[in-house]
Amino acid sequence: MKKLTLILSTLLLLALAACENPAKSRIYTEEGSKQLLRYSNFEEAEETLTKAIKYDKNNYEAYYYRGCAKVNAQKYREAIADFEKAVELKPDYADAYFNMGRSYFLLNKVDKACECYKLADKYGRPNLEDFLKRCN
Repeated sequence: MKKLTLILSTLLLLALAACENPAKSRIYTEEGSKQLLRYSNFEEAEETLTKAIKYDKNNYEAYYYRGCAKVNAQKYREAIADFEKAVELKPDYADAYFNMGRSYFLLNKVDKACECYKLADKYGRPNLEDFLKRCN
């Protein structure tokens, strides 16, 4: 009986650990963004932000920052997927559109980059004049 109780308790703990946990996701998002922005540790930031997403699949900031880490690691296609998920979750996320545009531009897909820059401008991203000049 004690063995069964121990097994069931362990299974319950594993199930709870796999559940959505927005507070834990927020902690990982903050840690990952610090690794990314302060220390330029892109690989570790990507891993930490993946944990944030694991705990909250709707954490648009975690997708955004993970996309930024991937851009800096020159994983442009993967970054675009993260930016797309960020704007799927928050359609007016101007910074995500801007960085998606940068990623497309780095892949030499200028038309797609321009679409993103225009959306970033529409949603209030400042200082896009130089980027939008390339789109005319």
